[in-house]
Amino acid sequence: MTVLRFGLVLAMALAASTEASAVRSDWVAADEAKMRLLIAGPRDRHVAAGIEIVLEPGWHTYWHNPGETGVPPVFDFSGSRNIANVEVLYPVPERLDDGTSVSLVYNDAVVFPLKVTLAKPGEPVTLDVQAIFGVCAEVCIPTRASAAATLAPDAPRDPLAEARLDAFAPLVPKPAEPGRFEVLSAMAEGDAILITVRMPDSTYSDLFADPPEGWYIGQPRFVSRAEGVSRYRLSLAGKPKDAAARGKTFSFVAAAGGEAIEQDVEIR
Repeated sequence: MTVLRFGLVLAMALAASTEASAVRSDWVAADEAKMRLLIAGPRDRHVAAGIEIVLEPGWHTYWHNPGETGVPPVFDFSGSRNIANVEVLYPVPERLDDGTSVSLVYNDAVVFPLKVTLAKPGEPVTLDVQAIFGVCAEVCIPTRASAAATLAPDAPRDPLAEARLDAFAPLVPKPAEPGRFEVLSAMAEGDAILITVRMPDSTYSDLFADPPEGWYIGQPRFVSRAEGVSRYRLSLAGKPKDAAARGKTFSFVAAAGGEAIEQDVEIR
């Protein structure tokens, strides 16, 4: 993606001027992929970290909601040391429509940024992850990999680790910006939800839905755009029997022109 290439070049330039320490683990082989950990920091009680997955050509892996097909990633950090909490952040995915189903995927490579809270600032931190994720091309394979890395307080800089983290951090959806970039409404009408989104003009834009747990439905389809507002239709086929969409809260991720927002919306 052009955005990723631009972000990597910019991040490498910025990394040259920072004094933050950083470290990366060795690559760990997985089915049709490889994985490693990146850690940069510390900053007060937090360090920036990430799980980098590089896929073989033609293969992809999945967002936390994989869509109609796919395997969501699962990350276990219980083997870590000097860690109070780890929050996994998800860059905006791409839509993969094979004509029968829509999946939300990452092609080629992805870094899942991690927001890591330290238990004891100023002491070494070891991040240990046991990962389960799906890799797919013509077939889908659930695969496993584990990696660990330790960042000492006096560790030297690792510009490559910093650059990879900085390249993907801007792709994590941000809060909505009222009046410029936001979900305006989500209305249940018959067998679908109609969603309106104010978003910047762009040659690329999309909308992804993360429904309540247990709702196995598809993804929004673009309908029209006028005066800066895009309209989408989300079919409710596959929702739980006798369940009503009205009153439920859906999380929507909207992407446009290299930006993305995430917003929880109650269906009206």
